[in-house]
Amino acid sequence: MMSFKRLFSLIAATVLLLLSACGDNGVQLGEFPALTKTEGDPPFDLVAPSSDSPGTFSFSSSDPSVASIVGKTVTIHKAGTVTITAQQPRTGSYNPTSTSTTLTVAARVCEAPSVNVNGVCVAPSTTAGYVTHGDLVWMPASFVLDWAKADAFCKNTAIDGKKNWKLPTRAQLAALVASGELDGKGWVGGDTWTADAGAGTNTHVVINTSTRAATDFAADKKAYVTCTLSPAAA
Repeated sequence: MMSFKRLFSLIAATVLLLLSACGDNGVQLGEFPALTKTEGDPPFDLVAPSSDSPGTFSFSSSDPSVASIVGKTVTIHKAGTVTITAQQPRTGSYNPTSTSTTLTVAARVCEAPSVNVNGVCVAPSTTAGYVTHGDLVWMPASFVLDWAKADAFCKNTAIDGKKNWKLPTRAQLAALVASGELDGKGWVGGDTWTADAGAGTNTHVVINTSTRAATDFAADKKAYVTCTLSPAAA
């Protein structure tokens, strides 16, 4: 048989637990870490902090023009900083409780000549014609960049309203030039970057779209830029 002293201790522990749950500030919540995103990033789901309360969390943003929340999904609209609050309602013996964190949305930096349009890097318009060859769509070459900037431009820019572009391989660009598809398209003829590394240190292969010659260029030199898109990746 349980002693009176043992019974009293169990009752006291239960009461203390209930008082903790029913305190003015509710139960203590787990970590709700700060977040960092960039303009144009896709929507993402919040992870609620841990809690002893079974109450369902709701989330709110201090500035929906920067980041809005529906359910647990955050949609980014522009650069800025907002406070995100996670709240639990009163549930049974558990008082309402809440905690907050900060979401910082950095401005998207675009590789010139692309420009930032609503958080998306957009390629400049051109009068030269896009070409479809070898199961790829080709952006016309009309400006020069060093290799790293050319690679970043293709990977991070919305070109002709589409993403997931990349520099062509040496074989792809050589085949395009040899095909004659560029005739009359208004492309600027000259040394044009490929994704292929050259034989020397920190070099990459360029192909001259006028002469068809392939040369190793130092990566910090400037050459024309064309980007390719596979329809399957669009």
